[in-house]
Amino acid sequence: MRAKTLLPLLFIIVLGITAAASTTTNNSIINSTQLQSYAQKIPAPPSNFFQEILNFIAQAYNWLVGLIQNILQATLLKQDPSLATTYANIIAWLVPLTAIYIILTLVEVARKYLGYIIAAGWIFLIVVLLLAH
Repeated sequence: MRAKTLLPLLFIIVLGITAAASTTTNNSIINSTQLQSYAQKIPAPPSNFFQEILNFIAQAYNWLVGLIQNILQATLLKQDPSLATTYANIIAWLVPLTAIYIILTLVEVARKYLGYIIAAGWIFLIVVLLLAH
């Protein structure tokens, strides 16, 4: 319901800003040919770039498993250290998944506040544009 009322308003705002931007003669705006020339100047990544990324991720995973395994062998699994390898692998999978979940939760909360900031910014911009005329 709320999206249906905001959609026409957002369309009018974007249309007005686009019309205002097209009537200005500012040379600081980058056109498509300039953008293409800049894109051609970007060097290509090395041929083994993705291989190096995967190698780094594998090394980080092995380091995390080793760290968890040493902690488990020294603390909880003193009687049977062979179980530490199994539990370390499971914990090493759960740690990054939990971190990703926490980050996504924080992003979801921040998204709501970012929406308020964006809405306030658009309203402020419209008011300034109306007062400028």
